[in-house]
Amino acid sequence: MIRRSQQLRSQLKAPRERLPGGSRRWIRSSMDWLVAEFGRDVLLRPIAVPADVIPDGYDGSTAAAIELCARVDDRMDLRPGQCALSFELNGGRRAVNRLVVKEPHGRWIRGDGQNQIQLAPALMADPVALAAIYAHEAGHELLLGGGRISLARRPDHEPLTDLITVFYGLGIFTANAAYESRPRPNGRGKQPLARGYLREAALSEALAYYAVLRGERHPEWDHHLDPPVRRGMRNQLVVLHR
Repeated sequence: MIRRSQQLRSQLKAPRERLPGGSRRWIRSSMDWLVAEFGRDVLLRPIAVPADVIPDGYDGSTAAAIELCARVDDRMDLRPGQCALSFELNGGRRAVNRLVVKEPHGRWIRGDGQNQIQLAPALMADPVALAAIYAHEAGHELLLGGGRISLARRPDHEPLTDLITVFYGLGIFTANAAYESRPRPNGRGKQPLARGYLREAALSEALAYYAVLRGERHPEWDHHLDPPVRRGMRNQLVVLHR
């Protein structure tokens, strides 16, 4: 049972989908593409730490969650109200004549006049996960909504949408929300929860390459990362600087 549990954790920390050419090559080529597409000035902006995104005294209310999402919008160069935001995601199906990109806790929808981002109401209780998932959906707005990629030409669009959160300086949130253990509903022990597409292993590599591109050999912001991601990123930095 212990071995099966370890195998499960390892699987949940690995990328959800196979990355074309392997993790290291895909991360480098995709991050280089983002730099070329959005500009090096975005790459060099100060990275967002929790105090920059999570409002003081965050109380899990709808108002506080909307303010948090607005801060993510600002970080990712979305106009105020560019996407209609709601916390009413219930997993229902959408009409087939609309492009829908669906996540368990978030969904980006191409609308007729305005694109939409729908989030699960439970996210309001977890500001780190809220920031990570909203940033992912905002990434769909930049990539798909902005016409920079298409689903047909980029079958790896979901991992790329995780990666753009790292490129825009929100990687701390994406990495820290990627894996956690939660109490089981029956109160007996804990169960693992994985979010996103790159997960902890690839996000450690992505954050390391992000730091290298920024000229940071020992980034001070890494103390905001959960210990497993921080250790993984530091190991990758050693490899990249050899």
